[in-house]
Amino acid sequence: MRPDFKGFSGCRLLNIFLFSCVSFWMDKAINDEIMTFKEVAEYLKLAEKAAYRLASEGKLPGFKAGGSWRFKQSDIEKWIEQNKKGQKE
Repeated sequence: MRPDFKGFSGCRLLNIFLFSCVSFWMDKAINDEIMTFKEVAEYLKLAEKAAYRLASEGKLPGFKAGGSWRFKQSDIEKWIEQNKKGQKE
């Protein structure tokens, strides 16, 4: 069964569709960028204990939100690039 779009022009429907798509991907990008402690440990393939030690010593870029560690994926990726063995800053 076809939906009833009476009163909407093709251009208006296209605008609604495009806005929905852009909103979805922007929300996804924002939500995906912040990682939990467990996610960052998995991402780095580290034991959670090792990742916690690095974060608490200030060696791993992160911040606490409500007492829980959070990490920006872009910061973690920069940290990886800066800490590659043999690479100068």
